Amino acid sequence: MRRWLAAPVAFAAAIGLSTLHTAPVAAQPKGEAPAEESFLTADGVQLKGLFHATTKDAATAPVVILLYPPGPDRDMTKGDWAGLAGRLNESGYHVFRFDWRGHGKSTDIKDPKKFWTNPFLNGGAVNFNGYIKGGPPKKPLKNELFFKDLSPTRADRYLPAYLNDLAAVRVHLDSKNDNKTLNCSSIYLIGAGDAATLGVAWLAAEWQRPAVFPKEGQLGVGVPGYDYVPQPLVGQLQTEGGQDISGAVWLSPSRPPSISEANAKKWISTYAPKIRENNPMLFLYADKDAVGKKQSEFFYNEVLVGDPRRAKAFNLNPIDQTFIKEVKGGNTLSGAKLLDNNSELKVQDTIIQFIAAIQKQRAKVPSKNRNFSTPYFINARDFGLTP
Repeated sequence: MRRWLAAPVAFAAAIGLSTLHTAPVAAQPKGEAPAEESFLTADGVQLKGLFHATTKDAATAPVVILLYPPGPDRDMTKGDWAGLAGRLNESGYHVFRFDWRGHGKSTDIKDPKKFWTNPFLNGGAVNFNGYIKGGPPKKPLKNELFFKDLSPTRADRYLPAYLNDLAAVRVHLDSKNDNKTLNCSSIYLIGAGDAATLGVAWLAAEWQRPAVFPKEGQLGVGVPGYDYVPQPLVGQLQTEGGQDISGAVWLSPSRPPSISEANAKKWISTYAPKIRENNPMLFLYADKDAVGKKQSEFFYNEVLVGDPRRAKAFNLNPIDQTFIKEVKGGNTLSGAKLLDNNSELKVQDTIIQFIAAIQKQRAKVPSKNRNFSTPYFINARDFGLTP
C-alpha cells in the first residue's frame, strides 16, 4: 500500500481544489513540433501517435498519455490537446497522444491474418471483430479499418478491443524508456468521456501483469513468450505494471451502455483493488453538465468507493489523493471542450497542478529497463468484458 501523500489536505490545497483561483496561465510555449511515430498492436494494427518531448531532464522525465473518446469523426487533433501538451512540456513532462484503431491515421491492418484469426478478439465467445462490417466470412479480407466499418448500433460494444491499443502504447513507451528517452516509472493519463472507462479498465489490466518482462523460468513450461494479460507465471510478480501509473485526470467521464455498472465496479473490487490507494485520480465536470456530474460521481463513489462513509462501511481505507471537482463557469461544456477557454476556466492549470503535486513525491522513483520487445494482447474475457 502506497501512502506517499501523508497530508491530503495540503495536497488538495496545492492543486487548488478548494477553489479554481489558480495561477495565471503561462504563455503557450512554441517548442519543437511533435514527432510522428508508428507502432503495432498485438493483432497487427499499425497505430499512429505524436510524441511531444520536453527538454527538461528528458531521459528521466515522466510521460503523460492523452486519451480522447473513440467515436465517429474523432482523432487526436480534435480539441485543445496540443495546447495542453505544450503546457505539460513546459512543466517537464513528455506527452504522447495517438489515434485509436480505425481513427485518424491508425487505419492500416499490417497483419490481416493475425487481426482476423487471433483468439483474443475474434471468434468463439469473444468475437469483437464480428462487429466490423465486411469481415469474415466475407472475402477478401480487408487490410484497413475505419470507425465507420463498425455496425452503428454496436460501435460501443467494440470498446474493449481498444484496450489492446493501450497495451501497444505501453510497450511502445517502454521501448523508449529502455532507450533512455523517458521514464516509464511515472506515467500519467488524461482522458475525456468514454476514455475514462477505457483508462480504468486498462489500469485493472496493468495490475495483472509484470512491469518487467518475466525472467527465464518464470513463464510456464512450453510457453513461448509473454503473449497476453493476465497470463499465469511461475512464481509471484515482483512489480506490477499498475505501480507505474502515477495518476489520472478524467474530463466529463462516461460509461458506455454496453459496459454495466456492476462490471465496472469489479475492475476495482475483483481485479485490481490496489487502484484505490495507488493510482490517484481527478474527475472534472462542468457546473451545468448534469450527465458529467452523474458519471463522475459514479466513478468516484461506486467504482472507487471514494465516499468516506461508504468506504468505512466496506472496511476500506479512504482514498485521500483522489478528488471529484465541479468546474465553475464551464456551463455545459463536456470532455475535451473543457480544455478550451483556459484563461477563464483554468482547467489546464488545475490538471498541471494535480500532476505536479503527485510528481513531487515521485521525482526520485528510478527508471528501470522493461525488456518487452513485442506487444501483448489484453484478454478482455478475463476482465468480464465480452461482446
